[in-house]
Amino acid sequence: MKLYHRSVQRTLDSKREIQRRLLVLFFLGNFSAGNVLADSTIAVGTAEPAVAPEFVFSDDFERSNADTLGPQWTDCNSVTPDSYDPLGIYDGGVVISDPFTRPGNYGAPPLINPAKEGELFPGIGCAFIDTGSTSVSVKIVWSGNHGIESGMPYSHVEATPLLYITPSNPRFGFGTWISELWGQPVVLVGYIVSPPEAFEIIATAVLPAHESGTPRELELRADEPGKVTMWLDGEQIMFNPGGVPSVSVDPTMIESTLHGIAVDAHIVAPQSNIPTIKGIETVTIRNLD
Repeated sequence: MKLYHRSVQRTLDSKREIQRRLLVLFFLGNFSAGNVLADSTIAVGTAEPAVAPEFVFSDDFERSNADTLGPQWTDCNSVTPDSYDPLGIYDGGVVISDPFTRPGNYGAPPLINPAKEGELFPGIGCAFIDTGSTSVSVKIVWSGNHGIESGMPYSHVEATPLLYITPSNPRFGFGTWISELWGQPVVLVGYIVSPPEAFEIIATAVLPAHESGTPRELELRADEPGKVTMWLDGEQIMFNPGGVPSVSVDPTMIESTLHGIAVDAHIVAPQSNIPTIKGIETVTIRNLD
């Protein structure tokens, strides 16, 4: 019986040694064949699904001054010229490059109502890219220029990420514009609207004190399509009424994959220098799905 067990054991050991040697030869053969076989084996044999690379788009506008943002952007002026002024680059930031493209007719605000055609012009523009996604983060560095201390006409400029841009919809795009009322920084949440004189506010927020001219990082984040949160310098902002953490975008717009930026220079006097002061210093757009 003992001799039988020893014989079986020797047979098993012999089979294991043969298998080990064949396995070594197999790997040596693969190695000598080069990387093509190894790569194709990984691609076919992996148990994990392929993951599409994350979409990230960034622009710091550190290039020559120009009347446009460049070919990677679609300017809203080229889509709806009767509603928006063109955006351009000046001093490393986004400006209204020609705020006198259209006089407009401000219904409300600002303080002069309506703006006097030929004397005062609203300078409003936007631009976008196609991200291919309805769930995105758009983060800008706003120049922080309140600029309303000097009286009319203001050198004030507001800026925002602009989400779910839908040129066929009169609301056009969703954003959060930082402004100042009686010395208190506030956020006006809503739709830029086309034409923007009919700007629509659906919510507001109150911000901490801010020194005019100090850049601030503003992010709009839609972790799920159409549901947007706002982040200022990395801190989440609650919306009023009710102190809610997010707002919902018009459901007829949330299939749009067009996202970008908007700048509102409010009232511009013809005697002011062209372009307007810069509103956005950098932008980063990334998909979240």
